[in-house]
Amino acid sequence: MKIVQRTTLRQLRAIVALADSGSFTQAARLLHLTQPAVSMQVRELEGIIGQVLVDGRREIHLTPAGEVVVRHAREALGALELAEVELKAMRGVAAGTLEVVAITTAEYFVPHLLAEFGRRYPDISFRLRVSNREAVYELLKDGRADLAIMGTPPRGLALRRIPFAPHPLSFVAAPDHPLAGRRNIPPAALAGERLLLRERGSGTRGNLERFLRAHGVKALRADEMGSNETLKQAAMAGMGVAFLSHHTFDMELQGGRLVRLDVADTPVIREWNVLVHGERPLTPALEAMLDFLQGEGAARMRTA
Repeated sequence: MKIVQRTTLRQLRAIVALADSGSFTQAARLLHLTQPAVSMQVRELEGIIGQVLVDGRREIHLTPAGEVVVRHAREALGALELAEVELKAMRGVAAGTLEVVAITTAEYFVPHLLAEFGRRYPDISFRLRVSNREAVYELLKDGRADLAIMGTPPRGLALRRIPFAPHPLSFVAAPDHPLAGRRNIPPAALAGERLLLRERGSGTRGNLERFLRAHGVKALRADEMGSNETLKQAAMAGMGVAFLSHHTFDMELQGGRLVRLDVADTPVIREWNVLVHGERPLTPALEAMLDFLQGEGAARMRTA
């Protein structure tokens, strides 16, 4: 078979991009190539190995052989990236690519943090993914993320946790809502309101449920929404009361399209954490990112 002698880095990048994106079109975009070029690289790799690596046309699935090749392709490409990092580190340069994953609420400020960090460390690049809490857990567990930015850390993983900023959450509604303008609203008043909820497994949903349990409130009516943006739109439309991170609704608050309800014991203050798998080696690039977030993350979020 002579895989080592005949396989090229382009072929390995193509199969990994296809596995990550799930389509030839998206893989081509990731690699800045044409779709036929990606397809050709994968077919050539299949010819070298002598087995089919991907099944399907619209929905791409790796075959068992494809999963083996992708797993080792990731290792090979990762080893070359580490070699580059170590060579630059010998010259005192923090460099490389950081795989960053953040929960959906963090997408409102993480790009600002990465932009500032990138200006200071031009030799460090990023691959940023924004996902819900459960997906972030899987990426950390599988070692496909160098660091994660989220609230409450997932259980069952050996993680290094660094709190770097406060995370306030409050109830919001349309300006003409009956509770708008009232002072020191008792949490019990929420029992008669229509609550707008994030999906199960969401960190925001978990914080809301803990608040309601702590105050003995059981919602009579609730609607589940799939994103922070949908929650905001529903609240602005007068559908009900939403519980959201302050990072998500500042523009709507300033524009008078939403109001923060003065519910007693709010805002609820949680923490933003940066998480690193306990067994992951700290490269110079990762150390630089952790130091930046710990030292300046909160201040940079306030100015974002």
